This record gives sequence, structure tokens and C-alpha cells, in this order.
Amino acid sequence: MDEILSLLGLSQRANKVLYGENLIDNMGKVKLLFLGKDASDKTKERFLKKCRYYEIPFLESYDSEELSHAIGKRNVKIIGITDEGFATSMLSKRK
Repeated sequence: MDEILSLLGLSQRANKVLYGENLIDNMGKVKLLFLGKDASDKTKERFLKKCRYYEIPFLESYDSEELSHAIGKRNVKIIGITDEGFATSMLSKRK
């Protein structure tokens, strides 16, 4: 597993991850957004609009299987990181 996915797992264990309805309702708290490569165009458009509005950086490097596995859930296509430290570390490790 790569470093970003490992950090994603750590952030999940630290309770600094939002997904699903919790993510939609709390976009203002998100510091970094992961968009699954296999998310629908409609979903991507919806969340990219919110990213622009709240000025949230996003990564679109992983598919839903990789994202889901990293946080120990199933069928997760969008993940929000709520901790600035985790978000900064993940962004610094991107290729």
C-alpha cells in the first residue's frame, strides 16, 4: 500500500475521515477530498463544485476499491479528510 493510502487508514482510525451523508453535510470542515476515479460524472461534478466553493484541494488518483480498503469500508467513492495535518502530509506525498 502506498504512503497516502496508509495515511488515509491512520486518519480513519483517528476519526478524521468523512464519507457518505456525513461528508455532504460537513464539506466546510474538509481539508482534502478524495474522489474515486470510478465515481460517476454526476458525483464528481457535484463534489468538484463544492471543492471550488470551499477551496478544498482534491485527489483523483485512486479507485473506490483502493479508497474503501484503506479505511476498512465498502464501496466508498468520496472521502473527506478533516484534519489539516493529515491533509498536508497526504498532499506532500502525491506524485
